[in-house]
Amino acid sequence: MIAEDQALVRQGLAALIATEVGEVIEACNGKEALDLLLSGKFDLALIDIGLPGLTGMDVLCEIRRRKLPVKVIIFTGDTDSYSPTAICEAGADGFLYKTADADHFMEIFIAVANETALPLGHVRDGENAQSVAQIRDSLTGRELQVAKLIVEGRSNKRVASFLRISEHTVRKHREHINRKLNISSPTALATFAIKAGLI
Repeated sequence: MIAEDQALVRQGLAALIATEVGEVIEACNGKEALDLLLSGKFDLALIDIGLPGLTGMDVLCEIRRRKLPVKVIIFTGDTDSYSPTAICEAGADGFLYKTADADHFMEIFIAVANETALPLGHVRDGENAQSVAQIRDSLTGRELQVAKLIVEGRSNKRVASFLRISEHTVRKHREHINRKLNISSPTALATFAIKAGLI
């Protein structure tokens, strides 16, 4: 299910996702989204945080309060008003900025749908604030820059253009980041970025 009040954005996302999952149900506000989730079984809900009426965060909190068995990705175009940490702590399985390109969007979507990512808002076993800081300190300044830009939804090509380096160099930085953090998905990188205060 996709909950988004802007019809063009909602329909575009539905068309993109339908190539992977088939049927996609659309909702244009928070109340409609929650009613749909309560009346049917959904595998995954993609919810805009800025929905009219019930906000995306309201819907997420109600989903978790009622213990509905649905994965939730929260997305937003407002990078200033909403904290990724708060989104994760409320129980989101993933989050996206609307600035993300289609490839990054589908990468996150598939990772959450297939449960290949770390659950957002939870630290891995044995990982505390001190160890997160130690891991962060193991990354070079350039690797931290690349990690932040990736989590913001930029493709390798856009990261390369922004940093004025080659795409090959960006891929190498991503390999080093994944190895140092012992991760294999963009959602796991987002989890680290939140815990490390990169975003």
